[in-house]
Amino acid sequence: MSAEQKMALYSLHRYGYRLLFVRHLPSGPLAIIAQQSQLSTIDRYGEVEHDPKIQLREQSLTL
Repeated sequence: MSAEQKMALYSLHRYGYRLLFVRHLPSGPLAIIAQQSQLSTIDRYGEVEHDPKIQLREQSLTL
């Protein structure tokens, strides 16, 4: 994760967000985070997307 991603995650942690995993993409690392069953992403610049258009492979995950 980039320093910007870590700062964004740290600020969201107090609201119940937790890191699920990080994907290393050609555009840079993409952090996948969750708050209960709501998925969000943090890009390499620390920008948070609260309604990403992503789907996890395993839908039976307990978030």
